[in-house]
Amino acid sequence: MTNVTKTGATQKPKIKVEVVPKGEYKPGPKIKMPPGVTAIFAKHQALGGDTGLLGKATGPEQMTPNGQGWYRHYQHGSIYWTSAAGAFEVHGDIRAKWETLGWETSFLGFPITDETTTPDGVGRFNHFQGGSIYWTPATGAHEVHGDIRTKWSALGWERSYLGYPMSDEQTTPDGIGRYSDFEHGQITWSPALGAAVSFTSYDPAAGGGGGVKPQGLPGNGEPEVRRRLVCSAHMDLTDDESWPWHDEHSSADGTNEAVLTTDLPQDVLTMSDGAGGELRVELKLIAQVRSNGDVLVKGNLDLFEGTSEQNNDLDGNETFNILVPRDGITSEQVTVRNEDEGGDLAVVSMNFSNYAI
Repeated sequence: MTNVTKTGATQKPKIKVEVVPKGEYKPGPKIKMPPGVTAIFAKHQALGGDTGLLGKATGPEQMTPNGQGWYRHYQHGSIYWTSAAGAFEVHGDIRAKWETLGWETSFLGFPITDETTTPDGVGRFNHFQGGSIYWTPATGAHEVHGDIRTKWSALGWERSYLGYPMSDEQTTPDGIGRYSDFEHGQITWSPALGAAVSFTSYDPAAGGGGGVKPQGLPGNGEPEVRRRLVCSAHMDLTDDESWPWHDEHSSADGTNEAVLTTDLPQDVLTMSDGAGGELRVELKLIAQVRSNGDVLVKGNLDLFEGTSEQNNDLDGNETFNILVPRDGITSEQVTVRNEDEGGDLAVVSMNFSNYAI
């Protein structure tokens, strides 16, 4: 406001200037920063600042899209913070893998370690809230989580005979289970059997690694191969009569899931069905694992025809072998006919999947 004298002359307002001695800083009002921001700054400084591991920042600190933490990107990586875990860096191929999975909004969540060298000195890893990502020059970066990660951890992580993960966790082609491939084997999970290991690629001559031996290893040093076989069968029966429009029909379905080993053959499915009060068909499947992990299924299909469905007058028989490859799915159809008289028949369609347990 301008001051006016009695004579009408104006005077300039008086401004008080405080001179601060050279080299002395007098702070203004303090601004309280979010804890995530200060933690990220401290972490970056601990890693060497602008000339350290991550280099200079490429943007400001920001809250994560899910609102549960803070992050800042740098020239060579990122730092993420949550109140529960603290601030951790992630960079390189592990960061790239985490990004493709969806950052902190993925099933892995936030990092809970910095990138760290593995105990065997070969690879690198970051642990996250919901799993881990492991990397080596030979295998690249792959995630492992859930019960499969728990099983791998119990065996000794990368120092076990399985070695490092060679794939992310994937869904089995039958849509039922999950699996991860490793350098020397596979861990598969199913709702019925949980997570367990396939030993089909374990090579005793190459050594077990870390002193860990496969579960089920007998005294002769050869691994016991265990596989999970899921089989289903559908029968269509026709009881042939003199006139086609008088034919009697019936159908039946059966399914089973079995754990197989190289020790002994095992019954995996037995089922029967009747039609027309005169026809009965019986199916029996026996399976055994081969040393390479394939499963050989031996089947027997009998057709009985007489005065009742309970008769034992065998009029038709088909035996067959079906090879179900390791980690594969196979479908097969077999027809048995009345070889004595009439056109009685049964068509059986079968599906098999063979995965690790």
